[in-house]
This record gives sequence, structure tokens and C-alpha cells, in this order.
Amino acid sequence: MTVVIDPVFSVYRLTQRDTDYSLLRHRRTMSVVSYEIENATLLDGAENVIFSSFQRMSKFLPQVDRYTRIAARADQVWVFGIPDVAVPPIPNVTYVPLEAKDQLAKEWFLVSYGPGYASALATEELTHIDDPDDMRQFRGIWTFDRRLVNVLYGWLTRIVEADTYNIDQAEFNETTHLTRMANTITRMETLTGDDRLTQMESSLIAGEIRETLIHEVQAVYTRMMADE
Repeated sequence: MTVVIDPVFSVYRLTQRDTDYSLLRHRRTMSVVSYEIENATLLDGAENVIFSSFQRMSKFLPQVDRYTRIAARADQVWVFGIPDVAVPPIPNVTYVPLEAKDQLAKEWFLVSYGPGYASALATEELTHIDDPDDMRQFRGIWTFDRRLVNVLYGWLTRIVEADTYNIDQAEFNETTHLTRMANTITRMETLTGDDRLTQMESSLIAGEIRETLIHEVQAVYTRMMADE
């Protein structure tokens, strides 16, 4: 199956229709957040549909082993990127080729959606992918808002012509979702103190992630109160 991507389609801009905040900025933060969204499947058992953009497939190659394990636990996995290198076939992973002119080639996004967990990282690069990693800058959000993630999921499934399923409020397990959010917060406390990170990186990541998680926990709580 050949997937043709609308060159102006943007995951990041879809999120901006529903929210006006943009908290994440640094490339290292993008990496840490991506790992944690993936860990909801890899470590916490969320059998989700995952859409993951690496901008270029050469950026995906170092993650092949990890994504082989993720795909074995996920419902479906879709990996987006410019095909600048050959990538190996992985069971349950579908590759979606991008072109340099595509807006999605300028975005780092990861969307994970299922009945017990919903999260999305949606960012747009302000620099260039070839810039040194410590110089790369993004703007974007990390959200656990099921309704917003559902919108992203719906658009992406239509674009790749994937099978889709709707999870209504009654089917979504909010308790499991909150438990997995709590697991993420616990792991974040360890990651931001990782010896492999410089003190500056740890400080930047901790600040960005703390601000985001506070915002998201408040949003989830507000939604739960409104739904009662």
C-alpha cells in the first residue's frame, strides 16, 4: 500500500486548534518524552495504536530493536520519515514515507491511543534537523487529553488508511489512564536525575516536563469532574 501524504498536513497545528499553550522546546526533552509515551506500551502494557515520526528514517535506525519490542506489544505501529536509508521489515510496523517538502517532515510527533491510555507529543521544529542536537529547538505540547489525542488518532488513521475504532467515554478506562500517568511521573523523576544527562539538560528537561505534567494532571482532573 502506498500512502500519499498531503504536504500541508500538520499534527502540531491540529493541536493548536484546541489549545494555545506550547511548553516543550529542547530536542533532549523530545527524546525523553517520546521514550515515556512508548514505555506506556513497552513497560505498562498499553496495547495501543502508535503513530511515530522520526522526520528521517536514518533517525529511526538506532531504535529498530526497541520498536521491534514495542510492536510486539502494541495494536499497530506506524513510523513516518523521509526514506533516506533502507529500513528493515518489522512485524506489526508499517512505514510511511515522507518527502522533504511535507510539513510532517518538519515535525516530531508521537501519538499513542487505546482504551486505557492516551498521550501525544506534537511539535514543530524551529531549527533544522541537520543542526547540532544541542542547538535544535522545537515548539509543541505533550498531552494526556483523551479527546485531543482522539482527534489526532482520527486524522492519522484516515491519512494512512488504517482500520479505525472509536473509544467512547464509557469504554475509556480513566483509572488505568491515570495509573499509567502516575507511572510516567515516577519514571521521569529518575530520568531527569540520570547521570548521562548534563546538569543543564536535567534542569531544562525537569522544568519543561514538570510544567507540562502539572498542566495535564489539572486538565484530566477537571475533565473527570465535568463528566461526573
